[in-house]
Amino acid sequence: MSWQKFRQCLIDLIPISTWRHYMSFHYGWFPYNHVQSSCQISKIKNLKLGKNVWIGKHGMLRCGRGISIGDNTIIAECVYMITDNHNYNSDRMIPFDDIYYSYKIDIGPNCWIGAKVTICPGVKIEEGVVIGAGSVVTKSVPKCAIVGGSPAKIIGWRDIELYDKLVNQKAFYKPEPIKYINVDEFKEYMKG
Repeated sequence: MSWQKFRQCLIDLIPISTWRHYMSFHYGWFPYNHVQSSCQISKIKNLKLGKNVWIGKHGMLRCGRGISIGDNTIIAECVYMITDNHNYNSDRMIPFDDIYYSYKIDIGPNCWIGAKVTICPGVKIEEGVVIGAGSVVTKSVPKCAIVGGSPAKIIGWRDIELYDKLVNQKAFYKPEPIKYINVDEFKEYMKG
């Protein structure tokens, strides 16, 4: 059993999801990634992260069916990913009943997902995709597409030859952990 799998087994033994989240990210149980502490993750055992993944603060990942995020993917603040949806076509209750439909979310490597993006159940995002801030992604996105809007539509394309060249050179952005300034240093800075 690999060390990563052993860590995940330990995480799964922790009964409270808040403590799972705390142990996972504050103690480096996903050591190759930067996940901000205010990010909420449900059913963390269904989250699969590649290496060098950045997930910004105030994100919400509902991993019921599973969320997979590829290497070198940068996810900005306040991104919402959900794998479950209510049954709104019920003949028993309105606006929906107690049945959920679950679909996996797959995000390929080298993607950049802007702030306040919503990714809906069943979406597959291919490698090298850029998603503009505030977009609602309801359908799968092809390799190197640039999408934006609500619902998200293709608004452009990355230069695929340049993209492939940079991938072959392993020229990946490596974000640094957020460094907080000391309050006293800030007061001195403000004085001038």
